[in-house]
Amino acid sequence: MNRPLFLKIIPERFRTSAYFRLYSARHLNYAKLYENALLSYAPDVHLKLMPGDLISGQIAFTGFYELALTRRITKLAQKGGTMIDIGANLGYFSCLWVSGNEKNKCFAFEASPKIVDLLKNNIKINGFSDQITLFPVAAGYESGRLGFDIGPENQSGWGGFANAAKPITTQVDVVRVDQVVPSDLVIDLLKVDIEGADSWALMGCENLLKKHTVKEIWYEQNKPRMRLLGISVDEGKDFLKSLGYEPIPQNNPSDKIVEWCAILNDKQFP
Repeated sequence: MNRPLFLKIIPERFRTSAYFRLYSARHLNYAKLYENALLSYAPDVHLKLMPGDLISGQIAFTGFYELALTRRITKLAQKGGTMIDIGANLGYFSCLWVSGNEKNKCFAFEASPKIVDLLKNNIKINGFSDQITLFPVAAGYESGRLGFDIGPENQSGWGGFANAAKPITTQVDVVRVDQVVPSDLVIDLLKVDIEGADSWALMGCENLLKKHTVKEIWYEQNKPRMRLLGISVDEGKDFLKSLGYEPIPQNNPSDKIVEWCAILNDKQFP
């Protein structure tokens, strides 16, 4: 099944908003789009997605998700190297990274029990099992187990660590990333998106970050979710600054959800 012609001919920057306005509630009419979704920035990659899921819908209808980060990952991936993907979801960014260069490697972390099998399948069907190492666990500031809210059944991206306002629906294993990723590796990109707990995952990368072998970091500042978890909204930014990184907002810093890119203070953004 082909994507709607309208979404093919309008400029890329308008496609996500057009999807939400015109197509997000019509997934039942386009079910086949979700069965074998092709990526605009990696045409050889195809993903099996979740009908009704808003992240899946953006990929199925537009061919991409989070356009600015997609473009950045595509550019960096062509140079080759290693990525850590914390909150890998259905595998979009992990697969995008390794498709850019046959020598690329990715460490993918995904804790949500309801989507891990879909992630595993997307890695397998694209032949990326040798390039992507999957950790079906949560990333945090210390190892152990924590309560986890899996979120709405039909959404892949709204699960996260449980807070006092919601019941604990399950428990997940938690690891420090710097205890499972080899410390001698150069990490070309660290991407974090875990529904408000991004700063906890960054703290679990501290031993990697101290060595300054992590070249570039993209993370999300989900302010409403951070408040529910009792996390200061500037915790991630302040932590990265203390280690010599300079966080740069990618949208209005006063927004409820802000995307940040962090690079070393003495480096220029290429």
